[in-house]
Amino acid sequence: MIIEELKKELLGKTYPETVQISADQVVADAATFLKIQFIEVDLWTKEKEKCPAYLRLLKFHEATRKTTEE
Repeated sequence: MIIEELKKELLGKTYPETVQISADQVVADAATFLKIQFIEVDLWTKEKEKCPAYLRLLKFHEATRKTTEE
């Protein structure tokens, strides 16, 4: 998934107060989390697939997609 697709999928939506994106990671403020992760991805100069922020965005997308499907 490219960054533009993630932005389209994730931005401008309402999320639960907390979102568990992995066993050891919980997002407490989705709007701030997304803002910071997209800034970090934009600043990353190497392969996007290796960017930690990009990987966190993918996890967030997967976690929120599961909750909206239930």
